[in-house]
Amino acid sequence: MYGKSSFINRISKRVTAKVGNKPGVTVKKQWIRIANNIELLDTPGILWPKFENEQVGLNLAFTGTIKDEIIDKEEIAFYLLKYLVNNHLDLLAEKYKLDKDNIKEDIQQFEENQVILEIMEQIGKNRGALISGGRVDNKKVANILLQDFREGKIGRITLEKCE
Repeated sequence: MYGKSSFINRISKRVTAKVGNKPGVTVKKQWIRIANNIELLDTPGILWPKFENEQVGLNLAFTGTIKDEIIDKEEIAFYLLKYLVNNHLDLLAEKYKLDKDNIKEDIQQFEENQVILEIMEQIGKNRGALISGGRVDNKKVANILLQDFREGKIGRITLEKCE
């Protein structure tokens, strides 16, 4: 199976468009002359979609429907964790050995985003996602959270609820 760039290279019989075996290699538009009177426009094929509801885009990113190569995994993991804290705290606390009563108290007392960052740090410590100096590797924590969620290891969770 070929992407647009591979197709353009093939019909032009020369390598003019950069290609790779993962999505997102083409990052900007590029006109490529195929013949004297024929040009093709090579464009990025996968972009962060524009959704009327931001939550729809986040849900697609949480599940891996939007490729990880084109998103900020740490940011997506942050929003996933925020969702899990607000909707599935019991499952989250059980999976990562967190004190759910302490989390509930912290959310009442402190700014929610700060609490989420502290939970990410605790998960990193509990899972050994550390770098030099004993600091938490946020990229590794993001990978752990997203992979565990996508593989159902946190629990049976639905992102969209019928009302």
